[in-house]
Amino acid sequence: MSDTAANPIRVRKIGHVGLYCRDLDRMVDFYTRVLGFQVSDTNEKGLVFLRFGADHHSFVLARMPAEDREKPAGPTLIQQISMEVTDLDSLKRIRAYLLAKGARVLGPIKHEGPGGNYTFDFDDPEGNRLQFFSDMDQIGWDGKSRPREQWRRFTLED
Repeated sequence: MSDTAANPIRVRKIGHVGLYCRDLDRMVDFYTRVLGFQVSDTNEKGLVFLRFGADHHSFVLARMPAEDREKPAGPTLIQQISMEVTDLDSLKRIRAYLLAKGARVLGPIKHEGPGGNYTFDFDDPEGNRLQFFSDMDQIGWDGKSRPREQWRRFTLED
C-alpha cells in the first residue's frame, strides 16, 4: 500500500486562513476596502469572518493577544497566502490597482517556473506576505507535473 493510499485525508481546497492582527480595525479596512472582501460575521470573541465567494468565510482576522501586541511589528509565521484570479489580464489590473492604493507590492508579475503560473507578491499592513496568481498548471490523471526542463522563469512588463 502506498503512503497516499494509507492517508485518508483528501484536501479539496484551502478553506480559510486565519491571521492574528495587532491593529484589527486597520486590517479589516485593508481586506475590505482595498482587496474587496466582504464581512460575513463578527463573533462574540471579536473574530472577523471575511469572504470573497460563496463560502461563509475564507479569512478570519483575530486580535492578537495583548502580551504579543507589544512585540516588534513584523509578519506572523505565515509564509504566504495565495489567491487565484481568472487570468493574466486580471492579475495585471489587480497589481496596478494595488499600486494605486499604495499597497507594498514586491516586484513585477513573474512566471514562476514550477506550476507554470503567473504571480506577484505584496504585503498587508502588518507585513504578512500575500500573493495573487493565475494560470496554474493542473495535474492530470497520471499525477505528473510539468517536467523541470520545461520550467520557465521570467518577469513581465506592466
